[in-house]
Amino acid sequence: MSLKTVDAAELQDLRASGKAVVVDFYADWCAPCRAIGPEVEALASAAGDETAFVKLDVDASPELASELGVQGIPTVIHFGPGGDEVARSIGLRRSGALAEALGLAAA
Repeated sequence: MSLKTVDAAELQDLRASGKAVVVDFYADWCAPCRAIGPEVEALASAAGDETAFVKLDVDASPELASELGVQGIPTVIHFGPGGDEVARSIGLRRSGALAEALGLAAA
């Protein structure tokens, strides 16, 4: 399963949708970002349809990354159904540790 890459406007719409959203903030040149991708995808597979999982390229949306306080990548942020941040994980983690940090069911 490959996560959909969204832009700032699409993320805004998702956060306003009333559905929980997990966003993997990454850059193509970032090796740890490439390594965490399968871990986030494993969480997405385990979560089903109740939570949307997407990726956002910080090089394509630097203003949004800055607005959300993303200072290092990979950063994964869990937004609740109301659009507010629930939890954040910074750096490379395996799916179990990532799920725990984000308050999600383990993959």
